Amino acid sequence: MNAHQAISQFLAEFCPSPTSLEAFFLNAARRVLNLRDGQLLCRKGDEADEMWLILKGQVRVEDRGLIAVRSVGEIVGEVAFVRVAPKLRLRGADMVALGELTALRIDASLLEEMDQAQRLVWKDTLLAVLAGKLDQAQGQRADLNSSSSVMRDVMQHFVCAEAFSAAWAAITDQGFSRIDPEVCQAIVWFSDIAGFSSYAADLGPAEVGGIVREIMDVQTAIVASAGGQVDKYMGDGLMCFWRVPDDVRLKRFVPRAVTAALEAGSTLGGLIKERGLPLDVRIGMHIGKVTVGDFGGANRVAFTLIGETVNTASRYEQARTATDGLPLGRVRISDALFEALPDDLRSNFDNSARQIADKHSFTYGVRSSLDRAAVAT
Repeated sequence: MNAHQAISQFLAEFCPSPTSLEAFFLNAARRVLNLRDGQLLCRKGDEADEMWLILKGQVRVEDRGLIAVRSVGEIVGEVAFVRVAPKLRLRGADMVALGELTALRIDASLLEEMDQAQRLVWKDTLLAVLAGKLDQAQGQRADLNSSSSVMRDVMQHFVCAEAFSAAWAAITDQGFSRIDPEVCQAIVWFSDIAGFSSYAADLGPAEVGGIVREIMDVQTAIVASAGGQVDKYMGDGLMCFWRVPDDVRLKRFVPRAVTAALEAGSTLGGLIKERGLPLDVRIGMHIGKVTVGDFGGANRVAFTLIGETVNTASRYEQARTATDGLPLGRVRISDALFEALPDDLRSNFDNSARQIADKHSFTYGVRSSLDRAAVAT
């Protein structure tokens, strides 16, 4: 496409009277600007003393990323140029030649050569250009909002609410930033399907996946209804938590979290018995200080909880028997969590503390639910 065709295309699309301006712009060929690929047409913050009609090539409009690509027959730079106040006539973005660029320079001196009738037509032409770009921007905004909504929905399927809130704030705050860790008090839940590894050894992957998903769905629904959040899925294991940074939330969520564990144990116990499966569920819970935040590498977010409270909750879940040699129930909670329970919930657990030991023979006080049904494998 030559210069004449590019000018004609532009006027045909935006000008209410193309013939009144076509000859004028064709005679302005002396104002043509030529740039190589990658050269700057203007830089963000520059004073806007001209605009350009693209005759050949393309222009990238960018500000910390691509905003738009303008092609032959389009005007660029007109928004800042038409502003009246000098302090507002500043470029809002960089404009860079994309390929070999030829553009017609349109400045105040050129427009002064127009007669009165041509100036009126030119104003209407610019209004049409601006209206078209506004419509385009609104469409892009709608697409962006739609894409943002889809991205939010997808993210919420992969991370807990706590991680999503922190990650979304980091992403939308002028680009990605690290999620700073913080220390707070939390109730930590670990659960595992006891006996699953040996049982699943002879099953196909689809059957294994179906059983795990069903058991996880039961637990996650119960945890969510109790105000908890899933931190991660770990094969046939699950880690959840409740943040309890103050007395109000401590009193609210301790009963809910423990009730959720008892409900999950009972529901899954019934489901497993009904199916005749050689399985059971173990749930270990502890309360204490944790560090919450992003503990991933430079290129990947890994939002989670770490600390001795987390490790201790895991030990309660992993215990097969107490040090007295007797089995533990499905739900095992620490003395600290037991002491925070109201009296009506304490009756679901051992009256007196028992002990479990880790691999280093260090002992921990435990209160076990009374079902005594967990598989010790």
